[in-house]
Amino acid sequence: MIRLTEGRLGMGFDLGILVWAAGILAVLIVVMRWVFSPSRPRTGRPDSGPQADLGLLTAVLSRAPRAQVLAGKNLLSAHGLRCSVSRLDRDSYDLLVFGRDEARAREVLDGSAPNAGQR
Repeated sequence: MIRLTEGRLGMGFDLGILVWAAGILAVLIVVMRWVFSPSRPRTGRPDSGPQADLGLLTAVLSRAPRAQVLAGKNLLSAHGLRCSVSRLDRDSYDLLVFGRDEARAREVLDGSAPNAGQR
């Protein structure tokens, strides 16, 4: 039912309220996207290989087979050195230690096998 009131057509609701509600909803959406967005953009897998940024870690064995890297990891752990294994691709791994432990780790690996410490 349409009524004529003071020269305007009355539709039964106020269009201004709908515009205000849409505006408030838009502001809430923008604020929620800002609040809940990730603090750092997701960039995918990190770089691997010689150009990779490993942070505090340094590779003491690079592109070695899994068995050799695990043997080196066990040896370094037995000598009290913290180390980690990083998988580069299907058949090659890196053995990583903290930078301050690199010299000692290379000594331990070089003392255990003639080829173990080569990069």
